[in-house]
Amino acid sequence: YSLWLGGQPAMRRAALRRAALALAAAVAGAKPRMKHGKPYPETKAECGVIMIGTGDYYLRYSARNAQRIAALAVGSGWCAAQPDLDHIPVVYFHDNTKAEALVRKGLSGAEPRFELFYLGTRANPTMAKFEALPTQRRWARDYKWLRPQTFARSPFRTTLNMDGDAVPCGARLVEAFRAFTRSQAAVAGLWHVEAKYSGLNTGFMAWDRDKAKSLLAAWADGMRRAILANGTVNHDQQTFAAALGATRGVSVLRFSEANVCRVCHRADKTSHCASTCPSDSCWVDHRDWGPKYNKAGIDGIAKVDGQSKWKLSPG
Repeated sequence: YSLWLGGQPAMRRAALRRAALALAAAVAGAKPRMKHGKPYPETKAECGVIMIGTGDYYLRYSARNAQRIAALAVGSGWCAAQPDLDHIPVVYFHDNTKAEALVRKGLSGAEPRFELFYLGTRANPTMAKFEALPTQRRWARDYKWLRPQTFARSPFRTTLNMDGDAVPCGARLVEAFRAFTRSQAAVAGLWHVEAKYSGLNTGFMAWDRDKAKSLLAAWADGMRRAILANGTVNHDQQTFAAALGATRGVSVLRFSEANVCRVCHRADKTSHCASTCPSDSCWVDHRDWGPKYNKAGIDGIAKVDGQSKWKLSPG
């Protein structure tokens, strides 16, 4: 084709150079195009909750819990770094290409109030600076690798991780943020003592992005070494406990069992749990719901505050 620029070759070449430079600048400044999302969550909030899910069944039902957390009317003043924040931002990390449809089904067609963020696959992550699974071998619980990676890349300055079965006790949930901020600790959670380790329960854990940076890096390193040495890793809490013990200068706040409630102390005559949150001191109900908690629990709990039909475990 011909380009009319007054018939002057020099002007024509200059115009072409300017066009080429403009195109190069536009390409360089453009954000990566990804089928399922972006390299980093969109939220700009200073405080918030992250959740992680992978399987179809888990995503569908835990989405209800994410929705419940994001819908809580908590008022302002709970986030020290952003005092005017009047809700709890939630980012749900996942690696499931069907997540949007599963969430819609789980929420019965309602619009999600939380940010659904696609990580990419474990072998080929698309999130910025996310490390791929350190082996090509796959196993049933290799999703545990996602935890230290997502914790380290949380978009929030102050983050609270919540498992899908960690059910918030209404607006009291923000008391976890307040207690953590007052403590000035790097990380906080309920302390567990098990046969093989003792340490924080990562299923309901808060941390400061800057203060916990070295700890989270050590956790990822430890899990990587365990995978390369053993071929698998089926738990994340042991490697986190080891990292906590080996990382100097990391202050820890131990949450109270009166606030992170893991046992139902009351039951009605039919041997069911009388309440989702058995005490007014509970910030969260994080008991072991059993293998069917997703369908029987989160589905019902997300709809009805304070009333559920959980059977107590024998003994």
